[in-house]
Amino acid sequence: MASFINFINTAQNIMAGVLSAIGGTNDGCTFTLSGGTNSVSFPVSPANFEIANPYNNQTVNIINLGDVNMLGKRGLRSIEFKSFFPAQAYTFVQTMSLSGPYDYVNQIRQMAESGNACHLAITGTDVSMPVTIEDFSYGERDSSGDVYFSISLKEYRYIMPDSSATNDTTDLKSRVAETVENKTTTKLGVMSDIDTAQKVFQKTTTIVNQGERTLGLYKAMVKSGGIKAGTILTATASAVLANGKTIYKY
Repeated sequence: MASFINFINTAQNIMAGVLSAIGGTNDGCTFTLSGGTNSVSFPVSPANFEIANPYNNQTVNIINLGDVNMLGKRGLRSIEFKSFFPAQAYTFVQTMSLSGPYDYVNQIRQMAESGNACHLAITGTDVSMPVTIEDFSYGERDSSGDVYFSISLKEYRYIMPDSSATNDTTDLKSRVAETVENKTTTKLGVMSDIDTAQKVFQKTTTIVNQGERTLGLYKAMVKSGGIKAGTILTATASAVLANGKTIYKY
């Protein structure tokens, strides 16, 4: 009996070490990647993650002064993490929305190859941003059927089209639209709330405000119970209306 208990304790220690090395100890966070009609909530959250925030500062050498640090503009954030998709009903699995490891793999590959940006959200953190999938590697290491993966994501920044208005001084068209016009978007059945929110502000809002307004509208949509297919969303200079009723102001 004692030897059996020792065996169980040893097995638990080994599993804890494996989880610590590959992920699965971060019970407080749920990682969700969505895009189009696909959405993946990772069943075993990574043990850690790190967001890179580049700011593109440059050092310039000036005669009679020396090196000077020139402040740059914010670059694109990036994140990498790894874990695994379980093939077994482990007790530590947080959520299992799909039936098997390769269902998760196929969903992520479809999002990566769709030609559209995705959205990454990590509960309990300030991470909620549109992203592109830069790299996705996966494979099996043992006979368990579990599929181990690593994924690299980069922030996606929505860019507005050329403005039809010309500058009074240069008589040239602006590279970024300077005015905000009303725009109507119809929620389609295949679109998630976050994708709908992103589409509402595309081509109507300056790049600086797109991310903040998209997230704000998404939260308002979720708080209202979600937006049904067929709902007409109208973006104005100061608010978004759903079938004529204001749901989000900015």
